[in-house]
Amino acid sequence: MKNDKIVAVLNEIADLLDIKGVQFKPRAYRRAAREVESLSRDLQEVYQDGELEEIPAVGENIADKIREVIETDRLEYLEKLKEEIPIDPDLLKVRNLGPKKAKKVWENLGVTTIDGLEQAISEGKIRELSGFGKKSEENIKKGLRIVQKTRGKYLISEVLPVAERIKDKLLEPDLFENLRLAGSLRRHKYLIGDIDILGTSSRPEGAMDFYANLEEVAEVISKGETKSSVRLENDIRIDLRLVDGESFGAASQYFTGSQQHNVRLRELAISQGYKLSEYGLFRVDDEEKVAGETEGEIYQKLGLRWIPPELREDRGEIDAAKAGTLPKLITKGNVNGDLHCHSTRSGDGENELVDLTTEAVNRGYSYLAVTDHADAPGIISGIKEEDVDEHVEQIRQINERYGDVHLLAGVEANVQPDGSFRLSDRALEKLDIVVAGVHSHFDMKEKEMTARLLRAIEHKEVNIIAHPTGRKVGERGSFSLNWERVFEKAKECNTALEINSSPSRFDLDDRLIKGAIEEGVKLSIGTDSHKLHHLDFIQFGIYLARRGWAQKPDVVNTLTYEELLSWLENKPNT
Repeated sequence: MKNDKIVAVLNEIADLLDIKGVQFKPRAYRRAAREVESLSRDLQEVYQDGELEEIPAVGENIADKIREVIETDRLEYLEKLKEEIPIDPDLLKVRNLGPKKAKKVWENLGVTTIDGLEQAISEGKIRELSGFGKKSEENIKKGLRIVQKTRGKYLISEVLPVAERIKDKLLEPDLFENLRLAGSLRRHKYLIGDIDILGTSSRPEGAMDFYANLEEVAEVISKGETKSSVRLENDIRIDLRLVDGESFGAASQYFTGSQQHNVRLRELAISQGYKLSEYGLFRVDDEEKVAGETEGEIYQKLGLRWIPPELREDRGEIDAAKAGTLPKLITKGNVNGDLHCHSTRSGDGENELVDLTTEAVNRGYSYLAVTDHADAPGIISGIKEEDVDEHVEQIRQINERYGDVHLLAGVEANVQPDGSFRLSDRALEKLDIVVAGVHSHFDMKEKEMTARLLRAIEHKEVNIIAHPTGRKVGERGSFSLNWERVFEKAKECNTALEINSSPSRFDLDDRLIKGAIEEGVKLSIGTDSHKLHHLDFIQFGIYLARRGWAQKPDVVNTLTYEELLSWLENKPNT
């Protein structure tokens, strides 16, 4: 958890130095933040081992600042900067604002917060500033909406490890009979507000005392025998509720399902002469409790099959449970490989081919697609036309040395504004797999953007469309597309749409995944890994797939190596 806090501190320093107009230093702090963020070790452990300066991009000066935060939970240098420049860090997350414009709205309008910016926009004050104008104001307004959507929420990739660690610690002293994560985290939503934990305990006072005194707890918000709330040092709030064992299933159902799902379930209960609450399922006529100890018996008593948590969003799951047509959701065990990874051939990749191969073997994969960026001037450096043969040959040599896993020689090609690629068809033909994605010109109108993507989908060498909506979570919204036409063309051309598992993207989202499946479109899961530990992101892609009702046949990663090769070759002539 120290890692997240240090990353936030370093990025905030960089932002404030940018506003001051300081040269070079902001870049150094951001680079250090990226390196800390990518650590697979807890920063507290690195600090205790005296190895802070061994982190790439962390020199003596930045190491001293990290050390101060760890030891004192504050940083005098940052506090002085904030006194000088009282701008809320959230304001600097607004796309199309940037440090220079943030400085202008602060100095000219006194705007230092998200709420202040929203008010200034509503009053038409932003467009009146020198260097802004109506179009600039509209773009800032779009960026503001994106930040507001994610404000006060955390990515599942940040929250889940914390929640699981807290849960494991609570289980250590044998104070709980049952413990279960609940809420939106159990439904595996990609954005989480608070963490909810349910438990049963025959020693509630001792259980709550132990919980409130965990070393990760920065503040005890409230404490009681049945519910206690704490805030962690990274500002995440956790609510722990204790219930009777005979009500644990009912409480699990109640505190897991979305509000809409729970309303539908209560309406179903009423129609059958029952009353459903977090305490159990009761007959209305004599108030006798008929179920509550397990979730399964609640659903069964209502004539339903048990509904997986990811589906409890009121999107038809109750009717499907009643009809016995719930999907058999994809699982981690179904996945045979990762279809979007980067090596050092990508300008921003840090994975050596040998390390990728070893990691794939350790994960029990049958294959791993090495889809390095095609060189795109002004966007990213990568594979040029003359590099393709060498790229393919290096991967062939690796495959000769390892028999347990197959690397696929691939590329992530940038879809240019007209839908074409810089790499020639001749070069693309030499590759095992081609992933194509939009990396520029995001503001095209729907008609033009749709035509751009359709041309890429129908290209005879393209197998997968990467991060199809182009969004960056909390930073950039989706570009405009006619999804009906995209789904139709993807199915026709046997081109898969990617579920990008990288926490910065989580793209496609669950609604579009469900829509694609209903139209018969194949999906792929890719981690978009640039570092070895990014391969762990595969679990988040699986969660997204499950929330979108995906089954094993819907996802090409579930194919065997031989089946995958057959699928890659089965591209209709277009």
